[in-house]
Amino acid sequence: MMNLKSWVGAVVTVLMVGCGPMEAASVDEGAQVSPLSQEELAKLQASIPVPDAEMLQSLRAACGTPLEGACVAAGYGACTGWSAVVDCGAISACDPDDITCKQRVCNPERPNDCEWYTRGTQYQASNQYRVCSNTLGQSCTEYRQTSRFICGCGGNGIPF
Repeated sequence: MMNLKSWVGAVVTVLMVGCGPMEAASVDEGAQVSPLSQEELAKLQASIPVPDAEMLQSLRAACGTPLEGACVAAGYGACTGWSAVVDCGAISACDPDDITCKQRVCNPERPNDCEWYTRGTQYQASNQYRVCSNTLGQSCTEYRQTSRFICGCGGNGIPF
């Protein structure tokens, strides 16, 4: 089984080769992008590798660089859809003062006497990726990074 450092090194190498800087001589500023036929698009998409369990585990362990749009900007116009969202990296420390997670607490004897309290918030980074191809059959992987919040790690007990 390939360890994480080897996998990350391989991904970085692929990104550098696939999405690396273009030589000035290879850029034609007046060039028009020609759309791919359905047959060409199907051929390119069939050549894109399907992620295996090891790759998904690596995505969970380390967040990819958020390069959304980098491959398309570099001329890789045929892209797969975005993968499922995969949690990655460590969950943040609890922030007891973050009001993203709040709870309304009312006095049972006086229902209109209510206060809002923080419940504590943590954040978890998430990754998605897609593979794009160009007309030469080369591929480029780009990532989209988002995050989600997790409520209930412990508020500060002070109403706001």
